Amino acid sequence: MSTYVGNEVFDMVSERGWRRGFGNLWQGEFSSWFRSSRWLKHLLLWVILVDGFMAIMAYATSQAPEQEGPPLFLMYGIFGSMFVAFGVMIIMQRAIVGEKREGTAAWVLSKPVTRSSFVMSRLLGNTLGILVTSTLIPGLLVYLIFGVFTPVGWLPPLGFLAGLLIFCLHIFFWLTLTLMMGTFFESATGVIAVPIALYFALWFIPSLIPSLYKINPLVLTFSDPAVMPSIAQSLMSGTPVESWLQVIVTVVLCVIFIAVAIWRFNREEF
Repeated sequence: MSTYVGNEVFDMVSERGWRRGFGNLWQGEFSSWFRSSRWLKHLLLWVILVDGFMAIMAYATSQAPEQEGPPLFLMYGIFGSMFVAFGVMIIMQRAIVGEKREGTAAWVLSKPVTRSSFVMSRLLGNTLGILVTSTLIPGLLVYLIFGVFTPVGWLPPLGFLAGLLIFCLHIFFWLTLTLMMGTFFESATGVIAVPIALYFALWFIPSLIPSLYKINPLVLTFSDPAVMPSIAQSLMSGTPVESWLQVIVTVVLCVIFIAVAIWRFNREEF
C-alpha cells in the first residue's frame, strides 16, 4: 500500500514487535554497500591482499623443489582469515560507536524503529558486505589459483565451498564480537582493543595449553598442522575433520555476542 504526497511515494510498513523499522534500516545498510562504490573498493582491497599474496605463494611453490614449497593451506588461513579478521575489526569499530557519537543513532531511534532492528540491520548489512567482498569472491579466486598454478590442483568443489563457509564463520565471530563491543564503549579505541587482545590470546595460549585447540575459533581456518589441521583445510582437501567442537563453540559464542549486543543497546541512553 502506498500513499502519495506531492511527488514522493511512502511505503506503509506493517512490521511489528522488535522488527519494527527493520526493513527500512536494512535497505539503507544494503544501499550503503551495494548501491555505491563501497563494495567495489573493499573487493579490490581484499583481492589485492588475499589473492595477491596467494598468487605469490603459488609462484614460490612452483619454483621450489618438490615438497619444499610454502604450506599453501596455512598461508591461505593467514591471509584469508587473519588479515580479514583485523580488517573486520577496523571496519566494525565505528558501526555502533560512530553513530552514537555523531547523533545518528538517536535521530534514527526517534522514528518508529526498535533498537533491536537498529542493531540487527547493522549486523546483517555489514555481514553481507564484508563476507561477499573479503571472503567469498576472493576465496573463489583462490580456488582458481590452486587449480591452475599449484600442485594442489582442482580441489573438490563442494569441499572447498564448505571450507569457505568455515572462513565465513570465523570472520562472523570477529564481526559480532566487535559489534558487541560497540554497545559497551564510547570510543573506537576501546571497541577494537578487546578483539585484538583476544585474537593474540587465542593465538598464543593454546601453545601453552594444547587442549584449548579443540575450542579455539582460530583453528577453524588455520593452525599448526603438526597439532591439528584446521577445519577449513580438512574440508577443502577432502580429509576427515578431527573435531567439530570449534564450530559448535564459535556458533554459540556468536549467538551470545548478538544477544548481549541487543540487550546492552536496549539499555543505552541517548
